[in-house]
Amino acid sequence: MTSLRDDEGLTMYLIIGATLPAELRTTLLGLQAHFPDKSWVPESFLFLPFCAVGNITDPTVLEEIDHALRNICPRMPLPFTIDGFEVSLRKDRISLGIKVQSSQIDHLSVKIRSAMQRAGVQNPKLYTPLTIPLAGVTDVPSLNVSQWIQMHHPQTFSEQAISEITLFSSWKNEETPLIIPEEEYHFSGNI
Repeated sequence: MTSLRDDEGLTMYLIIGATLPAELRTTLLGLQAHFPDKSWVPESFLFLPFCAVGNITDPTVLEEIDHALRNICPRMPLPFTIDGFEVSLRKDRISLGIKVQSSQIDHLSVKIRSAMQRAGVQNPKLYTPLTIPLAGVTDVPSLNVSQWIQMHHPQTFSEQAISEITLFSSWKNEETPLIIPEEEYHFSGNI
């Protein structure tokens, strides 16, 4: 596993998810380019989160996480479809996301959470429903969000697939979280 950094003044938070296929990522970046003003805060890195692991400093737990993720990868890519937009409230932040439909990926995320518990992670948090975060819209009037969704609702997406699990770190400061892919676990037949 990549040695994880510790910078003063920032809090690193680990998240397990999937890097998006290039075609989908390009389409979503295009949607972000159509935000009407600066009150819409685009996510800095587009990915599909499965499970929040939290702040891990114990090297033994980090090694257990690495081992668990290497052994949980499916044999084949997992398909998914996009099922429209979702607006959600977490703590004091309102987010706009893209809903993902896939019973296989949903099952994988539950398996990852269980593996994290066995690895010694305290209270890993499952991201449900599966959603690709697109933007923070806390300061955007709800009518504007609704109109934007209606205008972009006809957006069509082809079926996509993921072929790896990624361990991300999130460096949060007062301005914006920075998501960094730390380690990739390719689907290679280890199940």
